[in-house]
Amino acid sequence: MKIEEGTILSIEEDGLAEVKVGRHSDCMACGACPGAEHIVVKALNPIGAEVGQHVKFEVREVNIVIGAFVCFIMPLIVAGLGAVAGHWIGLSQGMDAMQAAIVGGIVGFLIGVVGVKLFDRSLTNDINAKPKIIEVCR
Repeated sequence: MKIEEGTILSIEEDGLAEVKVGRHSDCMACGACPGAEHIVVKALNPIGAEVGQHVKFEVREVNIVIGAFVCFIMPLIVAGLGAVAGHWIGLSQGMDAMQAAIVGGIVGFLIGVVGVKLFDRSLTNDINAKPKIIEVCR
């Protein structure tokens, strides 16, 4: 488990807390996101922390790895498979194999993007995938 810290901005009706997270070591090393200083996550609040409190919360590392794979690698793999399928379909139908591979790659990439969106929606409803507040910092 990875432990992060942040400040609770609000508590929603369903008991989830919106936590503003400061930049941590992973964000500082990457620097790709200009808004990394203003990240807000929704976390389970089993300890009853209140708005304005500085809290520690845990994030399951397996969720980070799976999410990174689905967001960055899976669309590229599906695009590659689409390109190969397009190439073979183009050859079997007597079309230009290169153009068919390009079209297949684009279609595969779009399917991959839809897969990312579906994965994101599935995580929205998965309580076990959400960060969990474990401690109020004094």
